Amino acid sequence: DVVNKINSRLLFPVLALALVVVAACSSSGGSRFADLPLSDEPLTGKFIWHDLITDDLDQAKRFYGGLFGWSFEDTTHPNGGDYTLITLGDQYVGGIVQLADPDGADYSRWLGYLSVRDVDRAVEFNRAQGGMVAAGPIDLPGIGRAAAIQDPQTAVVGLFSSDHGDPDDSLDPGPGQVVWSEMLASDDEAAVGFYTSLAGYETVDEQRARGVYHQLVSQGRKRAGVMQRPTEDVKPFWLTHFGVADLAQATKLTEELGGSVLLAPDAGFRNGLLAVVVDPNGAILALHQWTD
Repeated sequence: DVVNKINSRLLFPVLALALVVVAACSSSGGSRFADLPLSDEPLTGKFIWHDLITDDLDQAKRFYGGLFGWSFEDTTHPNGGDYTLITLGDQYVGGIVQLADPDGADYSRWLGYLSVRDVDRAVEFNRAQGGMVAAGPIDLPGIGRAAAIQDPQTAVVGLFSSDHGDPDDSLDPGPGQVVWSEMLASDDEAAVGFYTSLAGYETVDEQRARGVYHQLVSQGRKRAGVMQRPTEDVKPFWLTHFGVADLAQATKLTEELGGSVLLAPDAGFRNGLLAVVVDPNGAILALHQWTD
């Protein structure tokens, strides 16, 4: 059970995000931290940070460094946990936390953190709707509050409420960065209702060839999507999309670097602009053809 196995380790990445926020608000922060633009008010409903949970840090660095051109900075949390920050040029992309499970099970995944106004209320709402708490809530004095939940359809997502605002919308995403997040739901309508109540979204629905695609909107921006899972064999989860400049090349490179392709680019699906792949440690991600 992912809730029992990952437990409080899910909050290690949140502590790293907290370090970024604190340094960005401090004149003594590092140059990239100090340049991190923060919103005046929390951007409720925005995915503000993404982390990779993996059981092989070195292999993850080789794969993602080769695929996206990322660099890595190994750091230590105030609580003593190891953490790796991901950078692309002068921007932070997210982070990596290594989690080795003694029973050999694979819990590798990409985990997104959603900005909410009140973490405790969000956690209680999730519990009332049949979800579970994966970790927290934990108080980060002078920074904010965090938790991780397993939603009513068992998808895992992080929650964060900052005392200083969130990474704002001034930096446009591009190749090598997170460009979209979407939930593959066992019940798409129920998932839309849940997250709309959780984060105050408005919704825009679009009829597509394979059904309705729900876009979750906050602050006038499309923040994420929800769709019905393609088959019952797919466990509900949040799929993180990364921009690539050349989808065919990135898909080929995925295999050369030890990953595998679950869904190759297909003109009949998303106009051939998307591939779903698995990294060498089992984390699923989407490659998204990206242009200005």
